[in-house]
Amino acid sequence: MREISAIELLKELDNELPKESLIILLGEDHYLKDQIVKKYVDRIFGNNSNNLDFVKLTGGSLTYQEFINVITSPPFFSLKFVLVKDGEQIPKQNLQKLTSASIPDFTKVILIINQKDVSIPKGNFIIVKDYTAPLNQIEIWIEKKAKEYGKTITKDAIKELIRRLDTNFYALSTEIKKLAFYVGDRKEIRKETVLEIVKELGEEDIFEFVNAIMFSRRNDVLRMLDHFLKDQGQENLILSQVLKTLSIYLIVNDLKNKEGLNLRAINEYIASIFGTYLRTKTLEEIIKNLEVANIENILKQYSAFVEFDVKSKRGEIDLPLSLRNYILSRVS
Repeated sequence: MREISAIELLKELDNELPKESLIILLGEDHYLKDQIVKKYVDRIFGNNSNNLDFVKLTGGSLTYQEFINVITSPPFFSLKFVLVKDGEQIPKQNLQKLTSASIPDFTKVILIINQKDVSIPKGNFIIVKDYTAPLNQIEIWIEKKAKEYGKTITKDAIKELIRRLDTNFYALSTEIKKLAFYVGDRKEIRKETVLEIVKELGEEDIFEFVNAIMFSRRNDVLRMLDHFLKDQGQENLILSQVLKTLSIYLIVNDLKNKEGLNLRAINEYIASIFGTYLRTKTLEEIIKNLEVANIENILKQYSAFVEFDVKSKRGEIDLPLSLRNYILSRVS
């Protein structure tokens, strides 16, 4: 068994397919999961996702024998690619048999399990559960994404994109595509174009929005909902920032109330995770709010927004409508 990060696997895929026939992607839905699958399709089929040798299976209805039949039947051409989604729905006994199965050299398998803590026996496969990315790797990824649209992007434009959108790969991907089309025949995306086109979400605005939801300030929620969701395509970015803010609340609660850390130590810990420090005023407000907030309610809201994130990426919900309806239900 070889455990590597998503970024490490993507770098490996830039050169060749791994020698292991099975890749297991653990954890919640993430942009980098989608990119790994896309990279496999590109490597094997040349971006032709309708190829007869690309087989998609679903864990909820998959039997061990069906899996064996699919992976052992010869491909129409040179390689077969089998994608198994919703692996968390496979019964534990079948999952262990499935990950221990002998996979022929002509078949490559990706098994997606939307849970992080899963008991899997050791075997000849790659396992991925780390989807974080160092800042320099995000910058390289942005450059590659721009090149997909035939553009280069300046270093200061990259830094401005990250400053505005953080490390939300979905939002970054959407905005890079928008920028590439906006510059038209020009070959370079510059900082001034990012400033003009990419909307900035201020730290204080997001915290005010989350606080309004937490404390049921209906008028503030309505005002900010209209502001945040008026532009099409902003919903993924808003959801990402709300999740980040709620997670910061949970982290600060643990560090302050359980471990007794001071403001400076808390802020250093947050910077080590998110890459930036909070404003002192924002951190002080979080601690003040935690004195009166119900931590169980914050945890429930975080879980609800995570569920929206997962379902939207699977195409199961209309995210702007679902977000609006849920948030309004919290303050009605």
